[in-house]
Amino acid sequence: MPGLAGNFGCGNRITRVPRLLLLLVCLGVALNAFAQPPFQSLTIGYDQAVGLAAKWILDKQFGPARQMLAGLEKAYPNNPQVLFLEGQLAFAEGDYQTAIAIYRRMLSKDPSLTRVRLALARALFAAGDYSAARYHFEIALGQILDQQARRNIYAYLRAIQGRTSWLTFSASFGEDSNPNFATDARTVDILGTTFVLNPDARAKKSFGTVIDAQGRYAFGEDNRNFVSGALEHRNYAGSYADFDALELTLGRSWVVGQTMWTAEAGPVLADYQQKELDHGAMVRLTNARPFGERVLSTSYVSATRLQFPDYSYLTGEQYWAGTTMRYAVNPTSGAWMSVSWGRNLAHDATYSYRAVEGTLGYSKELAARLNVRLQLSANQYVYDEPSPLFGIERRDQLVQLDLVLTARDWNFHGFAPTASLSWGRNDSTIPLYSYTRQFAGLGLTRQF
Repeated sequence: MPGLAGNFGCGNRITRVPRLLLLLVCLGVALNAFAQPPFQSLTIGYDQAVGLAAKWILDKQFGPARQMLAGLEKAYPNNPQVLFLEGQLAFAEGDYQTAIAIYRRMLSKDPSLTRVRLALARALFAAGDYSAARYHFEIALGQILDQQARRNIYAYLRAIQGRTSWLTFSASFGEDSNPNFATDARTVDILGTTFVLNPDARAKKSFGTVIDAQGRYAFGEDNRNFVSGALEHRNYAGSYADFDALELTLGRSWVVGQTMWTAEAGPVLADYQQKELDHGAMVRLTNARPFGERVLSTSYVSATRLQFPDYSYLTGEQYWAGTTMRYAVNPTSGAWMSVSWGRNLAHDATYSYRAVEGTLGYSKELAARLNVRLQLSANQYVYDEPSPLFGIERRDQLVQLDLVLTARDWNFHGFAPTASLSWGRNDSTIPLYSYTRQFAGLGLTRQF
């Protein structure tokens, strides 16, 4: 039975064709096939290359994405879109620190890049740097965003406040003109007699260190339970103005709609001049929620019972309530306002007082790669009864102005250098309690 030639033109049985000619034809076909290149070169445009890189990142094809981005980086050095995709690739691979470094470098050149800021906030959150993540999420609210994006930001902020473990730290080193808030008066009148104050009782400058740290450890069901702590440490030459304060609380958080609630309680204590000043316990209830598209509010009420072992006349209770409103002005700046009311009930009514405190603040990220933070604070303390030594009612009014510059481009392991200036003036109806205080120093912070 005769056979078929097949589709390739080379059969087993061909009539009237010499065997040698058949072999030559088959060899020519084979050589022609092997002469064809296995791959054809393909030229694509910039937009197509970027699109492919983005798709490969989403599809978790990290090898091809990395090769494509390497080629784009050579062809388009420091291109913002390419840099952003490199950050997205690092984030997708779990290399959060590299992603953070890329996004921060981009924001240093242009702080108005909202998409980059949101990516940075997300990377900081994934890396566990919740304080910095919160800063960038709040600033991002100053941009025009759709409702889903805002809901996502609020969800991140609620998680940071109520369900995460975090630690913040800042330190400053410099000269303080009046670290123990001593009077600048030279004389004082007591019961009609004028006394000259000893130099040790008056204001004097000193070089010192101020450290503030706050931390929180979340645990339990959905991380709703937490242990929280706050530490303030002030150390100056000679120890005459050294001060330490510690607060440690156990609490729980819960969510109602878009509102985050936290309740906590625990011990507090303070040392002054390396000796115990007071100890006691406090309870606090906090409420945090958004108002409108750009405003976030945090309100609290607290009650504290303090015992002063060496100053029994100061022993008593303190009650405070306050609220802070933060407004995202635009993609690079924010403002805030806070008001607090306080009531101190000391054992000796002479030291009991009513207090009102207020703060106005503004922060701005400059194109010069500096963050500027300006804050004006004022408070008034009115005491219940006239001082028996001075025979007049004591009323104190304090005004303080603080300026902090942060060099965000010089960060090292999440810390950036800061320069701070502070000026404060307290005026009292009793000159002994009037003073001026100035501070200038350098330090480190993670909140940027």
